[in-house]
Amino acid sequence: MRDRIFFPLAGLLVVLMVFVALQPGIGQLPTGSVAGDGVNYDRIVIEGRYLNKVIAGGEARTRLLRTQDKGYVLQIDADADALADAPELGPHFRLAPDIEVQFSGRKIRATVRARPADDQGAMEIKVNYSAGRVGESGWQVFALQPGFTDFSFEYDVPVVSGEQGVDYLAVRPVVPAKRRSIFIESIVLERLP
Repeated sequence: MRDRIFFPLAGLLVVLMVFVALQPGIGQLPTGSVAGDGVNYDRIVIEGRYLNKVIAGGEARTRLLRTQDKGYVLQIDADADALADAPELGPHFRLAPDIEVQFSGRKIRATVRARPADDQGAMEIKVNYSAGRVGESGWQVFALQPGFTDFSFEYDVPVVSGEQGVDYLAVRPVVPAKRRSIFIESIVLERLP
């Protein structure tokens, strides 16, 4: 085969192989722990496609829904008595070790922007910041409003002792009976001075 035919075909073959290799990752939603940017840990925002990083845990169901304005909301629903009290045994966001180190021994503010779901909407939401074995904020309960509303609480994160654990931010609907559901638009974690 002549060079002027061979090299363009070889180049086309390389481009095709790269495209096929990248194909599985195109359009995938983010998963895994919530991590900082390595520079600024004063404000960590989980919104949009990054709400997909939630871990359902237990018997809860989570779904990332696309809104009419091309944004995203996270739907969390659970049945009555289906979730254990431990934060990591229900819907939660696992925080990466870099955030755990930056928040260790500091006061933080957790803000969840949420509302009841349209069908079987919950009347209340529970939020808990857990620093693993060294402590947790305990469940903070908030009464939901018809529209998206910010719900915040502050917590003094204990100093990490021994091996690093894993910090979690757990979010779930309060389910007094049957099944209840909430929509979450964003979560903000702020390191306070």
